[in-house]
Amino acid sequence: MSGERGAHVGPVMLFSPRRREVERFYREIVGLTGDARDDSTWLDATNAQVVVHDPTDRQTPEEVRSQIGVVVWFGVLDVRAAYERARHEGLVLGDFQGDFFFARDPDGRFVGIYTLEDHHGHDHEH
Repeated sequence: MSGERGAHVGPVMLFSPRRREVERFYREIVGLTGDARDDSTWLDATNAQVVVHDPTDRQTPEEVRSQIGVVVWFGVLDVRAAYERARHEGLVLGDFQGDFFFARDPDGRFVGIYTLEDHHGHDHEH
Protein backbone atom coordinates (compact mmCIF):
# COMPACT_ATOMS: atom_id res chain seq x y z
CA MET A 1 0.00 0.00 0.00
CA SER A 2 1.38 3.40 -0.94
CA GLY A 3 1.92 6.27 1.49
CA GLU A 4 -0.66 8.40 -0.36
CA ARG A 5 -3.96 8.81 1.42
CA GLY A 6 -7.30 8.92 -0.32
CA ALA A 7 -10.51 10.60 0.74
CA HIS A 8 -11.66 10.18 4.32
CA VAL A 9 -15.12 10.49 5.79
CA GLY A 10 -15.16 13.39 8.19
CA PRO A 11 -17.82 14.56 10.62
CA VAL A 12 -21.43 13.57 10.07
CA MET A 13 -23.42 16.78 10.45
CA LEU A 14 -27.08 17.20 11.25
CA PHE A 15 -29.26 20.16 12.10
CA SER A 16 -32.09 20.14 14.60
CA PRO A 17 -34.29 22.67 16.34
CA ARG A 18 -34.22 20.11 19.21
CA ARG A 19 -30.43 19.97 19.42
CA ARG A 20 -30.31 19.21 23.16
CA GLU A 21 -32.76 16.30 22.79
CA VAL A 22 -30.83 14.94 19.80
CA GLU A 23 -27.55 15.37 21.70
CA ARG A 24 -29.03 13.45 24.64
CA PHE A 25 -30.13 10.63 22.30
CA TYR A 26 -26.63 10.23 20.86
CA ARG A 27 -25.06 10.43 24.30
CA GLU A 28 -27.46 8.19 26.25
CA ILE A 29 -28.67 5.76 23.60
CA VAL A 30 -25.65 5.49 21.29
CA GLY A 31 -22.99 6.20 23.93
CA LEU A 32 -21.11 9.04 22.21
CA THR A 33 -19.18 11.60 24.23
CA GLY A 34 -18.17 15.12 23.34
CA ASP A 35 -18.46 18.84 23.86
CA ALA A 36 -21.45 21.17 23.67
CA ARG A 37 -20.87 24.67 22.30
CA ASP A 38 -23.15 27.65 21.80
CA ASP A 39 -24.69 26.45 18.52
CA SER A 40 -23.37 22.92 18.07
CA THR A 41 -22.38 19.76 19.89
CA TRP A 42 -19.42 17.72 18.64
CA LEU A 43 -19.81 14.06 19.63
CA ASP A 44 -17.07 11.46 19.24
CA ALA A 45 -17.43 7.92 17.98
CA THR A 46 -14.46 5.62 17.51
CA ASN A 47 -14.06 6.39 13.81
CA ALA A 48 -15.94 9.67 13.20
CA GLN A 49 -17.65 12.64 14.79
CA VAL A 50 -21.35 13.48 14.80
CA VAL A 51 -22.02 17.21 14.93
CA VAL A 52 -25.47 18.37 16.00
CA HIS A 53 -26.06 22.00 14.96
CA ASP A 54 -28.77 24.47 15.71
CA PRO A 55 -30.62 25.23 12.46
CA THR A 56 -29.55 28.88 12.78
CA ASP A 57 -25.87 28.15 12.00
CA ARG A 58 -25.09 30.98 9.56
CA GLN A 59 -21.83 29.50 8.27
CA THR A 60 -23.83 26.77 6.51
CA PRO A 61 -26.12 27.56 3.55
CA GLU A 62 -29.82 27.52 4.41
CA GLU A 63 -30.54 24.69 1.95
CA VAL A 64 -28.10 22.48 3.86
CA ARG A 65 -29.40 23.56 7.28
CA SER A 66 -33.01 22.86 6.36
CA GLN A 67 -32.62 19.35 4.99
CA ILE A 68 -33.78 16.38 7.00
CA GLY A 69 -31.06 13.83 7.45
CA VAL A 70 -27.33 14.14 7.84
CA VAL A 71 -24.48 15.78 5.98
CA VAL A 72 -21.49 13.49 5.51
CA TRP A 73 -18.12 15.23 5.29
CA PHE A 74 -15.29 13.97 3.09
CA GLY A 75 -11.67 14.94 3.72
CA VAL A 76 -9.61 15.24 0.53
CA LEU A 77 -5.98 16.02 -0.17
CA ASP A 78 -6.68 18.93 -2.57
CA VAL A 79 -9.86 20.70 -1.49
CA ARG A 80 -9.34 23.57 -3.96
CA ALA A 81 -9.20 21.15 -6.92
CA ALA A 82 -12.29 19.33 -5.62
CA TYR A 83 -14.09 22.66 -5.33
CA GLU A 84 -13.15 23.63 -8.89
CA ARG A 85 -14.36 20.27 -10.26
CA ALA A 86 -17.65 20.53 -8.36
CA ARG A 87 -18.09 24.16 -9.43
CA HIS A 88 -17.45 23.23 -13.08
CA GLU A 89 -20.20 20.60 -12.83
CA GLY A 90 -22.60 23.07 -11.18
CA LEU A 91 -22.69 21.08 -7.94
CA VAL A 92 -21.31 23.68 -5.48
CA LEU A 93 -23.59 25.26 -2.91
CA GLY A 94 -22.43 28.48 -1.32
CA ASP A 95 -18.89 29.80 -1.42
CA PHE A 96 -15.48 28.21 -0.97
CA GLN A 97 -14.63 28.77 2.69
CA GLY A 98 -10.85 28.44 2.42
CA ASP A 99 -10.64 24.88 3.70
CA PHE A 100 -14.12 23.49 2.99
CA PHE A 101 -17.22 23.81 0.82
CA PHE A 102 -20.62 22.23 0.36
CA ALA A 103 -21.73 20.36 -2.74
CA ARG A 104 -24.76 18.42 -3.88
CA ASP A 105 -24.36 14.90 -5.23
CA PRO A 106 -26.25 13.86 -8.39
CA ASP A 107 -29.18 12.56 -6.29
CA GLY A 108 -29.44 15.91 -4.49
CA ARG A 109 -27.79 14.98 -1.18
CA PHE A 110 -25.63 17.65 0.40
CA VAL A 111 -22.08 16.77 1.39
CA GLY A 112 -19.27 18.75 2.97
CA ILE A 113 -15.78 18.50 1.49
CA TYR A 114 -12.83 19.66 3.56
CA THR A 115 -9.05 19.74 3.37
CA LEU A 116 -7.40 16.65 4.74
CA GLU A 117 -4.40 17.73 6.78
CA ASP A 118 -2.70 16.01 9.68
CA HIS A 119 -3.55 18.88 12.02
CA HIS A 120 -7.05 19.48 10.67
CA GLY A 121 -9.88 17.85 12.58
CA HIS A 122 -12.53 19.93 10.81
CA ASP A 123 -13.27 21.65 14.06
CA HIS A 124 -14.51 24.97 12.72
CA GLU A 125 -15.81 27.57 15.08
CA HIS A 126 -19.49 27.61 14.13
